[in-house]
Amino acid sequence: MRVLFIGGTGNLSGDCTLRALAKGMEVWHLNRGTKARETAAGVVTLSADVRDEAAAVRALGRERFDAVVDFVAFSRDHIEEDIRLFSGRTRQFMFISSASAYRKPPVHHVITESTPLVNPFWKYSRDKIDCERRLEEEFRSKGFPYTVVRPSHTYCSRWMPTAFGSADFTVPKRLRDGRRVVIHGDGQSLWTLTHARDFAVGLVGLLGNPAAIGESVQIMGDQVLTWDAIHATISAALGAEPPKVVHVPSDFIATVDPELGPHFLGDKTYSALFDCSKLKRLVPEFRTTVSFQEGMRESAEWFMADPHRQKIDPALDATIDSILAAWDGKAP
Repeated sequence: MRVLFIGGTGNLSGDCTLRALAKGMEVWHLNRGTKARETAAGVVTLSADVRDEAAAVRALGRERFDAVVDFVAFSRDHIEEDIRLFSGRTRQFMFISSASAYRKPPVHHVITESTPLVNPFWKYSRDKIDCERRLEEEFRSKGFPYTVVRPSHTYCSRWMPTAFGSADFTVPKRLRDGRRVVIHGDGQSLWTLTHARDFAVGLVGLLGNPAAIGESVQIMGDQVLTWDAIHATISAALGAEPPKVVHVPSDFIATVDPELGPHFLGDKTYSALFDCSKLKRLVPEFRTTVSFQEGMRESAEWFMADPHRQKIDPALDATIDSILAAWDGKAP
């Protein structure tokens, strides 16, 4: 099977690339080439910015693929371009959507693919919904062979998933240094975390699967933890003391920082449990193999092996301090 990943070196796509290669697939990447050092051996790379349509057309030439996966589409404009680029060029086009698109606030604690897509809080999620609807429209009118994948909070061995982000070391450093951290609500809402290696088994298993055409499939593991437990696990992996947690309501966070608010009110505030029966029917080998504890030990080893990897976002760090200061000032 010949598969093209748009992106290919990110949190999700890196492990998907390794899984596809391990399954004997011919893997191509279309990206800007800025992370060439992270490209796996055996991958054919086409260098172009996919958002520059003319450049992408030149890079693609006459190539055809059994499947194309776009990891970096976030708006209807991106999907319109994908439809123009890949109509007649692939037997399957896969769009990476988001579980944050599901109805907020939820009316049931277990989410399936049939749960309505409604998110009044977060534009990111509404844009993903719009992308899905455009693909469904193109499938119904012209047979465009799409598959939608909806991941939840997925992390790789270079990420530490916290309430305030995953890809940098800002919150982990606060934990390691014994500084206070903010957790939204009472810290007891349930959150589903999936390692990218496990996610990759699901995604690659859907490639070339005719039963996945015209379908939406959510890919999540069965590791469910409270937010308090998530941060405690990260602290333990870093060899730090138990975290100094301050619980702050999500709407208070949104008042202090309106740009950050939608990330909580439109997603993390609510417990997120998923029924992945559909995925397991389509990809019987899918299961959780990496526990969150193991995943955090791997991530801690990666971060601690090189101080240059421990990148701090000063603006985020200041935002957390401003939320704490505002909350302290509110307390009697």
